[in-house]
Amino acid sequence: MFVTLFNHYWWLLFPLSFAVFSVMRAVLKDDESRRILSLIRSYTDQGKEPPAELLALLKR
Repeated sequence: MFVTLFNHYWWLLFPLSFAVFSVMRAVLKDDESRRILSLIRSYTDQGKEPPAELLALLKR
């Protein structure tokens, strides 16, 4: 039964893998944004101006 399903629907592996990779990319991008915001927050808590490079990373 599994072989029959695989033979008929093997092409679904491509869209499903693209969807999984898109979700992983979005999660990693969100994690990066959260880490950058946390770092900027630590600068502002100390009363310092965050570096322009951090702000540029957040804008992209």
